[in-house]
Amino acid sequence: MIKGRKWLMIGSATGLLLIAILVIVLKPTVPGFGKKPDQPVSDSLAMIEQLTPEIGNLSTSIHEDPKNPGLYFARANAYFDYGNLKYALADFEKAYRIDSTNPAHVLGFSDCLFFLNNAEGAIAVLEDYRLHDPNDLDVLVTLAVDYYKLPKPQMQKSIDLLNEALKLDIQHADAYFYKGMIYKESGDTAKAISNFQTTVEVDPDFYDAYMQLGLLYAAKKNSLALQYLNNALALDSTSREAHYAIAKYYQDIGKMSTAINYYKSLITDNPQDADAIYNLATIYYGIDSVKAAYRYYDLAIKQSPAKAMCYYGKGLCAEELKNIKEAISLYTQALNLDPDLVLAEEKLKQLNAE
Repeated sequence: MIKGRKWLMIGSATGLLLIAILVIVLKPTVPGFGKKPDQPVSDSLAMIEQLTPEIGNLSTSIHEDPKNPGLYFARANAYFDYGNLKYALADFEKAYRIDSTNPAHVLGFSDCLFFLNNAEGAIAVLEDYRLHDPNDLDVLVTLAVDYYKLPKPQMQKSIDLLNEALKLDIQHADAYFYKGMIYKESGDTAKAISNFQTTVEVDPDFYDAYMQLGLLYAAKKNSLALQYLNNALALDSTSREAHYAIAKYYQDIGKMSTAINYYKSLITDNPQDADAIYNLATIYYGIDSVKAAYRYYDLAIKQSPAKAMCYYGKGLCAEELKNIKEAISLYTQALNLDPDLVLAEEKLKQLNAE
């Protein structure tokens, strides 16, 4: 079921690939629409219903009661959960057409449009609903996120909408959180931190706000980062991002032995963690453990063969170990992967000139 837009802001990926915009008939207020989609293939629908009894049962109920918007909405969410976005969108549209005054129908339809990379269509649906009810909190917050995620973000519009939501509910944690994200992205760290702190005051179980606070304070090399990251871990002890952020914090403040232990722990839990392996290699190179660094850069390349900096790092090690031909080859590969990697280009010029 579509549950909101937090994934848009923090990157908690849904795993669903954004696909081409589906063109459907809508109210004239929704941009990007004008013709009916191809009719779904009955064999495909029959197969889906056979494989997913929940959908099959809902289809039977819809056949018996074709004007019930709740049934279309339920089937739309079932389609969405199973990754059938084309059929999900069609059913969300049907529920919306039958009852466009129901905020759940509006949000479902709008969210599905957004998943299908039609932000303008999603916004039009929400704005149309606001003519009916300008004070729905979920609609206000979702609309704020949509305006921010446009190709040309309308940040002030987003902030204004979130402030409207907070006037209606001063304890709305999501509104503070999204304000924090918008201020963070716009470079106003102080306001971002203030809003994230208010978020956790309102909702002490708001994991994502603790993570954002941890990352912002870590960037400042402020020890408060550990407090917030540990708060995140208290809510989710398996959080890879929190453990990684703690390791990176220790690395950045120069506590290398502690950072090494954290990275090794991450790698033990996930031997394919390319980021942890790369950072560990970088630490070893920085403390002159070149052979260890070489081994870890090599492991990082195996896990992330398209990452130019892995080849560059291994090239540095090869050069230190007097393996000049290998170093040239590695710098060349790094430059092939990232033609803008000036460090590799300068190294190549230096070695080729010798």
